[in-house]
Amino acid sequence: MDHLLLSLFATLLLASRADEITFGQNYYFTWGFNHATVLDQGKEVQLLIDQYSGSGFASIHDYGSGFFQMRMKIPNKKSKGVLTTFYLTSKPVNQEAAYHDELDFEFTGNNSMPYTLSTNVITNGVAGREQQFQLWFDPTTDFHTYAILWNQHQIVFFVDDTPIRVFKNYSHSGVNYPSQSMHIEASIWNSTNWLGPVDWSQGPFRAFYQKFDIDGCLYRDLNPQQCYSNTPTNFWNAEKYWQLDPDQQRKYEDVSKKYMSYDYCSKYNESYLECSLNS
Repeated sequence: MDHLLLSLFATLLLASRADEITFGQNYYFTWGFNHATVLDQGKEVQLLIDQYSGSGFASIHDYGSGFFQMRMKIPNKKSKGVLTTFYLTSKPVNQEAAYHDELDFEFTGNNSMPYTLSTNVITNGVAGREQQFQLWFDPTTDFHTYAILWNQHQIVFFVDDTPIRVFKNYSHSGVNYPSQSMHIEASIWNSTNWLGPVDWSQGPFRAFYQKFDIDGCLYRDLNPQQCYSNTPTNFWNAEKYWQLDPDQQRKYEDVSKKYMSYDYCSKYNESYLECSLNS
């Protein structure tokens, strides 16, 4: 009993410390500075977009692996044409890079339910690996947790603890796998060219972010291999995270069957080697 109480106390203590992490400890605004606001003593951030500008923020550090989470609530108005994001990228902030790695959550604005969540995996500059999902809840009315697990065995996209996408490491078969250090970015921006015109009479549009603690391995140029090791601090590298467990696999298959609306492997199977390896 004493051991159980100690374990429970340790868990609650870690959760409490995570809740105490404020925005400025791990993140900073990168653009649209007068359209970004820190709320609740640093525990929440609002990103705003109007016809003049959007806004965004990024993590202070780069990482070589991790389990990255963000709580988000996207704009609740008729927001067609507005894109709200949370992603990992190796591109320098506000710059372009030809051969970058990137893992994307992109929320497509809409005038009503359902809302589309697009995910993408970019490896060494090669994009096109898009999967889209019709969310089974309204992401505008409350906060939900979106997460990316990244280790040397798999990348998993989660929505509220439910795995919705898995990208396995098939580098031994010739498939590029994200290996560059990446930082976290988030933004709200005008995606008229992709999603159609924005009705600015409905604006401004606001997205909200919470949970600014980061479970990631700080990248060191002199020793990148340290981010692949299984240590108490790098818990996401443990063998239990090398593949989905049976319950996660069941949830993953259920979401894929019911809510996936687009899969690049269905359209471009022969262009991406991992599509045949997954089947």
